[in-house]
Amino acid sequence: MAKYIKYCIIIITILSIGFVQKSKQELIMDSKIYTNVVEAVHNIFNNTCVIYMYTVENPMQALNPHEAEQLMSIILYTSKLHVRSFAFAIKSFKKQIGDGYFNLKRPLFILINDSEALRQQFSKEIAPWIAMAYINWLIFFQEDTNIETFFADIYVPLDCIFLIVQKMNDTDTYTLTEVYHISKGRELISKTFGTWSENDGLSITKLALYQRRGNLHGQLIRVATVEDPPVSVIEQDMYGKMTGIRGFFGTIIQILEENLNCTVIYTPSVGWGTIQRNGSWSGIIGMLVRKEIDLAAAELLMTSDRLEAIEFTTPVFSTKCRTFIKRPLFTAVKWTAYSDPFYSSIWFSLLIIVILSSSFILIGLKNSPLLQVYNEDEESHNFFDTFFYAFGALCGQGHETSAVDSIRIINAVVHLTGVVILAAYSAALISFLAIKVFIMPFTTMDGLLEDGSYQLGTVRDSADYNFFRDSSDKTLKRMFDEIMDEEENLPNHYLEGLTKLCTNDTYAFMSTDNMFSILEHQVPCTLESLDTIMQMTAAMAVQKRSPFRGIINNNILLMGDSGVLQRVIATELVVQAAKNQENWTSVEIVDILPLIILILGGSFVSIQFLFIEKFQHSQFWHHIRDSIKIKFIRQRLVSK
Repeated sequence: MAKYIKYCIIIITILSIGFVQKSKQELIMDSKIYTNVVEAVHNIFNNTCVIYMYTVENPMQALNPHEAEQLMSIILYTSKLHVRSFAFAIKSFKKQIGDGYFNLKRPLFILINDSEALRQQFSKEIAPWIAMAYINWLIFFQEDTNIETFFADIYVPLDCIFLIVQKMNDTDTYTLTEVYHISKGRELISKTFGTWSENDGLSITKLALYQRRGNLHGQLIRVATVEDPPVSVIEQDMYGKMTGIRGFFGTIIQILEENLNCTVIYTPSVGWGTIQRNGSWSGIIGMLVRKEIDLAAAELLMTSDRLEAIEFTTPVFSTKCRTFIKRPLFTAVKWTAYSDPFYSSIWFSLLIIVILSSSFILIGLKNSPLLQVYNEDEESHNFFDTFFYAFGALCGQGHETSAVDSIRIINAVVHLTGVVILAAYSAALISFLAIKVFIMPFTTMDGLLEDGSYQLGTVRDSADYNFFRDSSDKTLKRMFDEIMDEEENLPNHYLEGLTKLCTNDTYAFMSTDNMFSILEHQVPCTLESLDTIMQMTAAMAVQKRSPFRGIINNNILLMGDSGVLQRVIATELVVQAAKNQENWTSVEIVDILPLIILILGGSFVSIQFLFIEKFQHSQFWHHIRDSIKIKFIRQRLVSK
């Protein structure tokens, strides 16, 4: 019996040794180090989810019981922090989760060791596929692990937070080192992010992410633009090669190049870019999709279809889209131009003043005891004559003075009132006539469509064209089908489109407000706008998941906070338009047409009254002559 017991012990020992040999070591530090460091890092980045990653498929079976228990305790401890915690094998993570990790907000991924197996699996299974910058990474290193060697086949983007926890030699302090590449193929950059110790906890740098990574060390940035004067003007050398950009976006790129310590190389583009029937993109958008450039420095409008293909930077300005047409030849006749400067209540008050003044003057003339002294002839004054005297005084016209003091006072008050009224009326009338009211054939897009005589144009190969082509709005869709100009005839940029309006009275062109304000002084005719179509934001663009997007956005925001962006906008987008604005507004013949008609009408009426008076006068004298003749005949008959 004892012999059998001895054999059983030997077999169990052999099996136990075999199990230990087959088990793999995943944890390279004490579980307390894992939990405390993970908790400290989580508190900094405020992660909502923590995922532990290891190499074994089934850690509860592949690890020895003690290590499996430690791993489970680490995961359970994290979950007690009210943070969702999961554990996955690297090889099965992609299959089980896939792109679903985008549903996690601010996730923290933990690589629990630096083994060769983990390095191989991570570099082949995870790093080439996953959006590294979307995730905060934390990996635990042994003391003798070389950072450059471990990341030899792993690309860490510029905007990715990847921290290494490694114990400092012969101390109880652990260093947190952040690593990143400026671009693929460049050297790995490592900097100390902070330290952790059990006594002092976690201490980190006070510099923000892009303060720590603001220097691109001469990195080449490929920039393309579209010829769109004066916002972006392509500069070329004597051989026709693009050498730079002038205008608003040229200034922005120069500031970015200096701030980021990068080297910019330029490439021209023939257009903004539209999506083709086969799903591909043309123009500058297509260059980004095909990864031919890193940054599109042009006035790109943010649209839903573009957001699916590229990413935009922080907006550089907001604008509105409108449709412009050539100003009609004739302005609207202002029939009430000479009465509108005053409200009807003021005109009524002036009439009352004239009537009361005339009445007081007549009363003074009738009752003043000085009339006989100064030989004033009261019969020469009647109400109608006095009314016109008072009206003339109110209009600034003079008349004979009176010797009666009470009447002089009334005249002085009327004259003083007339001076004030005339000055106010003249100022209001001038400003009223200076405002041009044109007879617009329509003011809305619906009116443009219903008019039917106009042809609509946009910039070729642009978001404006796509806006009409892909719109679900019935009116805009009809406009594209019925009145949109042929694509090959569309202008190449805004200046060409606005200028085309001057040569075609029945052409309408869609432009942004800021471009119109800049280019208005270069257009040889006067244009009028229809109602606003939509509010748009303009920005530059980068490739999908570009590592440079964050640092460019950071610099644009800094330019905005420091006032640099506002100065660039004032210099490039505002001042140019203000330099050539007209200083005077001429009064046209149509503005004084009501006055001309009034004068002609008054003259015609006066001529009619003249004929009537002449007719009455002739009838009167004819009647007198007849009466005298009859009387004379009667006298002769009586004398006979």
